[in-house]
This record gives sequence, structure tokens and C-alpha cells, in this order.
Amino acid sequence: MSISSFLTKKFLKSLFFPAHNRGKALPKKLIKILKKRPGFWDLPELPEIGSPLSKTGLIAKSQKELSKRFKTKRCFFGVNGASGLIQSGIIAMAKPGEYILMPRNVHISVIKTCAMQNIIPIFFNIEFSSKTGHYKPITKKWLKKVFKNIDFKKKKVVGVILVNPYYQGYATELEPLIDICHQNNLPVLVDEAHGAYFLFCQNLNLTKSALKSKADLVVHSLHKSLNGLTQTSVLWYQGDLIEESNLIRSVNLFQTTSPSSLLLSSCEESIKDWLNKKSLSKYQTRILEAKAIFQKLLRKNIPLIETQDPLKIILNTSKIGIDGFTADSFFYKNGLIAELPEMMTLTFCLGFSDQSDFIALFEKIWMKLLKESKHFTKLKMIKPPFQFIETPEVPIGVALRSKTNRILLSESLGQISGDIICPYPPGIPLIVPGERIDQNRLNWIKNLSMYNEDLVNSYIRVLKS
Repeated sequence: MSISSFLTKKFLKSLFFPAHNRGKALPKKLIKILKKRPGFWDLPELPEIGSPLSKTGLIAKSQKELSKRFKTKRCFFGVNGASGLIQSGIIAMAKPGEYILMPRNVHISVIKTCAMQNIIPIFFNIEFSSKTGHYKPITKKWLKKVFKNIDFKKKKVVGVILVNPYYQGYATELEPLIDICHQNNLPVLVDEAHGAYFLFCQNLNLTKSALKSKADLVVHSLHKSLNGLTQTSVLWYQGDLIEESNLIRSVNLFQTTSPSSLLLSSCEESIKDWLNKKSLSKYQTRILEAKAIFQKLLRKNIPLIETQDPLKIILNTSKIGIDGFTADSFFYKNGLIAELPEMMTLTFCLGFSDQSDFIALFEKIWMKLLKESKHFTKLKMIKPPFQFIETPEVPIGVALRSKTNRILLSESLGQISGDIICPYPPGIPLIVPGERIDQNRLNWIKNLSMYNEDLVNSYIRVLKS
């Protein structure tokens, strides 16, 4: 089967990204565009349109209007996913040789930027639940402890990166955390890729948006947590801790010189759609329906994990001794496609279309899985073997560019990694270049790979002695 043929394939039920659910929840104006002759809308950077960095044109006008609406200094549309704008934000904060404080569960795009720009990450560990296999949200108390364990006199820390919500939907109130950073004169970049809709739904008792919590830079994925097309994103800029000129230059570094006019239109429409009272009401209804779906499934004794994102349904497969990968394969074969399988869980993303038929199908497949499962295993999740505060032994950029040997991962004990080991999704690195591979790290990776042989490569590049 060709790629083009697969793109037209029908699935019984798709609970994965993008959140527009295969076009069902796209903004009306975008649907109108897509009904035109294929390619009709594929235009170059005409003067009337411009680009995200143009001073004039329709894109500049739209960005200015949205900045004014949300009381920010600037906003920038992105067509290289949230990753491209996260990278822009990092470079705006830090120069080569400077340090940025970040949690261990940052996205791989952060690590790549550190490698490219020779920025040094200071990782801090996060509380972890062995029952779910997930990191817990960061608390004010936890971040205060982090700051107490860093010698700011020896290391020039110039910024902080926070992730909220996590891929699975765990979120915390950011304002107390951001206040701690600001008290230390440190700007904060929040990767809020999975929480864009929090900005529009404060009346639904959801976690407060990073933008409303005074973050200096906020990146939203418009296809993960709004109803935009894949690759669309937006960067919001506010406060006085980051130079605007630095941000403009950094955004320019990661922008294609030929941005898709269709994707830029999707950026605009996916945000403006939520500013329309009628559309907003519809989407808020979907979120309330998602909360109701969760409660109904709980009443059916289906083991779910509650997070702060109602659109995520997390099935705790470990409760019945089944790993998430096995469950994912079973659900797929029976017509329900999930977003994220993990060792202990399987995550479904409801998105913004009607999911009234989800419960019956989900319950049917779940009961079938229970009936056909013959072997029940007690799953044990090893906690990540990270130190509370740590920095790669060799700078990431140096390690990535160093001469290396390619050896079996199982034989890499004591070596310094020249590779990024990062399963996707969720795109959170297990090992980054410059870190020394100890026994605990190897045991942990072996544990993670127990039920998914494709999780990591058998080989790894290590630095030559």
C-alpha cells in the first residue's frame, strides 16, 4: 500500500492526534478552503499575505490582533510544529555556554537545541509513580527544593523550562512556580503544547493557562490541543525578561523561507474559532462530555487514571497484568486506535468531535480483551535512575560531535553516550549525549523495553576513550 492510499484508509474509531479527529472538528473556514481544488490555496509569500516575521500583510495583522486580544507583546505562528518554536524560545533565552534549568521530562527538541547551540541543561528530577509509570506534576515545594540545590554563583543560569501539561494530561498550577523563577530574575518558557485549550476554558475548572500564569514564553501545539492541522503552533511572548530583538532573531532561525499558506491559515483559524462564542460553546460542551465519559467508564469498573486534561482517557492496563503495548495492539485490531501505549498504560485522546459512540465500543473491546487474556503478569516499573540535580558529564553539543564507537547498548556500561535515546511518542529522552551510562540506567532501559522490543535501538554510539 502506498502512503497516499493509506491516507484515505478508514478506521472504525480514531482516538489519536491531531485533535480535529480526521477533519471532523476543523474550523468551518478551514474546511471551506480545503473544499477548493487541491493546491488552489498553495500560494507563495505574496505581499498581501507576508510571513510570521513580516511587518505587513495578513499574517502580521492576524498576529497583532491576537496579541492584543490576549494582552501579550507578540505572537508568532509556526509551521514546524511546537518543536520549532520551543527551539526559538530557548535560543532567545540562552547563549552558548550558558545554563538553562529544566525537568527530566523535557521534549527532545529541547535537547537538540542544547546540542546545536552548546547550551548546557541543568536537569532536575521529578517525583515518579511506579503504579502508573508516569511523572507527577511539579509542586511549589518541589521547585523550591530544586533552587536550594543549585549553586547559582558557579553556574550562569539564564532561564527555566517547564512542561505543563504532560503528554498524558498531568498538570499543575504554574503561577507559584513561575513566581519562584521570576524572584530569581529568571525568564520561564512553558511547553504547553498539550494544553492550548486551557487558555479558553477557565470557566470549566481546568488548570490555569501558562499565558495567564505570567510565563514569559508559551508554546502551544495547535494540532494537539486545539483543532488545527498537524505542524501548526503558536508562540506567545510577554514580560520584560527576554529581549524582543533576540526572540525575533531566534524565530527567524527556525522558520522556513517557504511557509505553507494553508498551515498559516490553520494557525489563525484554529485560534479564532475558539474566540467565536458559538464555536467556543460547542467545544466546551465537548470537554464536559469528555468528563462525563470518564465518569461513566469508571462506573463500569474500568481502571482509569485521572489527570487534569479531560480529553485524555488513560487506561491502567497494569491493573489486570497487561502491558500497554499488548493492549494497544488488541484495541487496534478491534477497531479502536489509541495515541500512546506505555508499559503500564494506554492513552486515548478524545479530541473535539462527537464521541458519543466511544463508550460502547471501548467497553466492548475491553471486555473482549479481559476474556481473551490468558496470562496475567504482575508488572513492575523501575523508577527513573536520575539524580536530583545533574548536568551531562560532557556538554551535549561536544558529545554529539565527538568521535564515537558503535557498540551494543548492553555492553555500554561505564561509557559516555554520543547518542540520544528517545522513543517517540512521547519524545522524552532516556539518555542524552554526554551522560555516563551506569548500571542503574541500563537496568531501567531494560525494564522499559521488556514489553516493547522496538522501544530502543540495540546499539548506541559512545565516545572514544
